[in-house]
Formats: sequence, structure tokens, C-alpha cells
Amino acid sequence: MRNTLWVVAVAGVLVTVVPTVAAQEFGQGERRNLLKRIETTDLPQGKASIGGGERLMPPGGRSPWHTAGGPKLLYVLEGAMAVEGMGGQTLMTCGPAPKLCFNPHKDLFFFRNTGPGPLKFLVIGIDPVQKLTNHETVGQVTGISGNRVTLAVGDLRSSDLAVPKREVTITVNSLGSISVGDNVVTIRYNEKDHTAESLVKFAKRWQ
Repeated sequence: MRNTLWVVAVAGVLVTVVPTVAAQEFGQGERRNLLKRIETTDLPQGKASIGGGERLMPPGGRSPWHTAGGPKLLYVLEGAMAVEGMGGQTLMTCGPAPKLCFNPHKDLFFFRNTGPGPLKFLVIGIDPVQKLTNHETVGQVTGISGNRVTLAVGDLRSSDLAVPKREVTITVNSLGSISVGDNVVTIRYNEKDHTAESLVKFAKRWQ
């Protein structure tokens, strides 16, 4: 796909595939956004946003936590993967390659490389325009003041906090029963204005 212009049909909608851009950090791997995000009203669910790209993970690697607005198409090119949820639940598996799978899950989930070698897959997301897929942040609560919560950011590559230490203060719409010392993941975290809908507490750090 590199240095090539492609056109892909997704549910009857044409999606332009752009040349590979520089890799971005993706949990314990990399992501390359190959698809130029488009909006369409041609799908049954109404106005939708379609985008995606290539994901790469080393053996044992995982992605950040996601909250999704809509379903995902997963095409495993190398290796095998699982979609995991809270409490260590395996929501679905996909692979070994080559394998095309449909991921309907919209609650908290992440991708994990379950094979002995590297994982490479393509993901195409079909989201409502007002509720795009979101990458969430994990951390330990170090302070609470009203609805403002300070998190020491976690390192997904381990069960530890990030080194050097990084903190972020988030305005949370619904705080619930979160306390100082809890290990949490954000729900609908907006990195630009540091807001989130809520926080969910882990039973096991970063899971």
C-alpha cells in the first residue's frame, strides 16, 4: 500500500487510501493512518465518519484503551489478535492471518497481539459523526478537587506509572465513587480541553 493511491469500498461507500504517513505511537506498537477520513449519509445509520489505517504490534503488545462510536472491520495481515474488555474478558479473536473480522463492540476495549510473532492488521471504523472512536488515558488518581481529577499517567507497557512522572488534570462530568489512589481509565477523554465523561476503576492496574 505504500506510496500508492487506492480506493476501497466500505458498505457501498468509496474510501480513498492515501500514501502511508509517519508511524505514530499506538500503545506497545505503531499506527499508520492510511485512510483519509470521510463523512457520508449513504449508510442506513445516517451520517457517519469512516477512517482507519494500519496497526503494528510486537509479540505480547497491546493498544491503548478505546471507546468506539461504531463498529470496526479488522483485517489481520500477519499474526493473530484479540479484542479484550474490562475484567480481562476476551470479547473476540481474529486470526491467524489472513483473516477478516467484524468488531461490533462499542464499550471499553483494546487490541492485543496473541500470536508468537509480530501483528499487522488494518482497521476501518464506521462511527457516528458526533461520536468518533476515542483513545483513552490510564492513570492513578493523585488528587480530587470538585469535578477536577489529577492523574499520574500510566505506562501501558508495564503495570507501572510513566517514567519520568507525568500528571494531567481532567474535568470529569460524572465522577462517581472514584477516590485518591484508584487506578482508572478515562471515558471519552478530550486531550485538547482535558475533559472526560467519566472514569472507570480498574480491579487490576491497566489490565
